[in-house]
Amino acid sequence: MQASNEVKQRVISDLIKTAAGRAKLAASMVQPLRFRRDYTSIGRKTFLVEALPDGALPIYDKDPLAVAYIIGEEGENILAVQKPKRVIFPLFEIASNPEIPLTQIKERRFDLIERAQDLAKAEIQAEEDGRVFEIMDSIANAATDDGITNPDNPVVAPLTPSSVADSFADVERHDLRVAKMFANAKDYTDIRKWGRDVLDIETQQTLLKTGLLAYLWGAQILVSRRVPVNYIYVCCEAEMFGRIPVRTELTVLSADDPKARTIGFSIFENIGIGAHNPAGLSRMVLSR
Repeated sequence: MQASNEVKQRVISDLIKTAAGRAKLAASMVQPLRFRRDYTSIGRKTFLVEALPDGALPIYDKDPLAVAYIIGEEGENILAVQKPKRVIFPLFEIASNPEIPLTQIKERRFDLIERAQDLAKAEIQAEEDGRVFEIMDSIANAATDDGITNPDNPVVAPLTPSSVADSFADVERHDLRVAKMFANAKDYTDIRKWGRDVLDIETQQTLLKTGLLAYLWGAQILVSRRVPVNYIYVCCEAEMFGRIPVRTELTVLSADDPKARTIGFSIFENIGIGAHNPAGLSRMVLSR
């Protein structure tokens, strides 16, 4: 039986009065946050997510002829690693620090835990997805005639099944299977007009929770505002494309600021992001 809002608010008010209570409140947020982030983020559907055991290093094999693209130290820049047969993915932190004034808590304008979860979820998810698409753009922008990296596929809008089939072929020529296709809602409009003879349309409920809109030739089509307009990304299976090694999963700490009279939480994770197989990506560029 679920507690009423009045009972929840009374429990929260009791917990925030002491440091031990605030720590307990922070700990109660960890599992719901993990569930929400993993369930809605599309970036984590691109690369394989791996939990690193204690003492293990995020080192992965790559094709010696291919260039690996990874997020560098502190998560700021993108590195292209060419010569080594094995590549290490630097780890960095993604953090969110939601703060709530004590006056607003007393006014009961919102549920403290729900509000903090929503703020942290949106910020951390956006950071992850942004870095994933930065790596894919770096791969596409550096495409050469090396026989491995797929060049851009320029397309005059509206998008047609034949142009998408060409991008699928760019990935499949490397003996890889296309598993994901990412698009902005504006560009997905072209795809939606193909009809059910081409697409296997998913339900609206699934779209709202995961970003998955349809299947095309066995590949998932995912739509998100984080995907740049006029760009379509076609990717191979996550385990063949890249990795997201996770050293520290979402962790919640109490971070109050008495001087500012706010209740706050420090929510962070320690991860790496990288693509060790650039052949697994084909990017379409639409001109309208």
